[in-house]
Amino acid sequence: MPSLPETPMSPSPVSASVPPTCRMVRIVAADRLEVVEAPPPRLREAGDLLIRTAVCGICSGDLMPWYLTRKIGTVLGHEMVGWAVEVGQDVRGIAVGDLVFFHHHAPCGRCDHCRRKAFVHCPQWRKSRIEPGGMSEWIRVPADIVAHDCFAVNDLTPDQAMFIEPLGCCVKALRRVPSDIAGSTGVVVGCGVMGMLNLMTARAFGAARLLAVEPDPIRARLARKYGADMVLSPEQARSDTRQIADWVVIGPGHPDVIRDALHYVRPAGTAILFTPTPDGVTTNLDLGESYFREVSLIPSYSCGPEDTREAYNLLRMGQVDPRPLITHRFPLSEAQTAFDTARAGGAALKVVVEMHRERPT
Repeated sequence: MPSLPETPMSPSPVSASVPPTCRMVRIVAADRLEVVEAPPPRLREAGDLLIRTAVCGICSGDLMPWYLTRKIGTVLGHEMVGWAVEVGQDVRGIAVGDLVFFHHHAPCGRCDHCRRKAFVHCPQWRKSRIEPGGMSEWIRVPADIVAHDCFAVNDLTPDQAMFIEPLGCCVKALRRVPSDIAGSTGVVVGCGVMGMLNLMTARAFGAARLLAVEPDPIRARLARKYGADMVLSPEQARSDTRQIADWVVIGPGHPDVIRDALHYVRPAGTAILFTPTPDGVTTNLDLGESYFREVSLIPSYSCGPEDTREAYNLLRMGQVDPRPLITHRFPLSEAQTAFDTARAGGAALKVVVEMHRERPT
């Protein structure tokens, strides 16, 4: 499918007046979206921000039918970045015109979960949300998110800043490995865009040897380009990677993949469960075998403020440059085509929906 030219966003300012209506992408079925018009959100509290959206990426999670079925009627997208147009009087550190990163959830910073740095389990994290969603021309960032996981990123381009949230998920996953990533041997299973980001992050953290497991020949070739020392098919991995890895990141949420990946981990190593299995799907594991090998199976869900800040630092310092992973760009009016392209996989890695290419005044 055709993609838009990969031209840089113009630095020229444009008028930032808020229109009476704006376009947004609503989920109407597990495989169908619609572009609708509605009044744009407006500030409600003194700590809110109003954002003119630049771009929003399509997340791997946005492609899981069981997840989208639960989200019917909502606005798609959470990998967004944009410019601050209206800034509540209580907001600090962000000014009108700033390019802003904001998470779609944020913790309270005070509860027991937050003190343990288990941010995604904070009740406030689960309740908080942007209005109406990432694929909207205008977004209200509520005060609770502004206060805890939102900051100006004027030293990044919109294409870079869009990756802060997904890269933060990789940072969190690899930080959950108890041993040091530096000097380690790791395996990344599944080389879609998140697998590529996990390879890049592991390299930035100093991994000595990285293997990837990927059946698609196009993605296998790209995995070598983006950090893997060796790429194996699942069939090769079953025989050639038994108990060699200090850690494994398991991308696909599929029981067979999870079972295979556990065999790549050496005794006392770690397997990171990066993606959930669908609701109601169980995975049969030989826990006795894992017990005697002392293999740790650790889930890693989303990311918190410390992870997004570290992701931002990796980007601004040039330790990770994910921009080459952007393979397709579409305007908001072609959101369904963008979604279908991302779901087709293969050569499509990061598919981006663009809304405003100009920086507002």
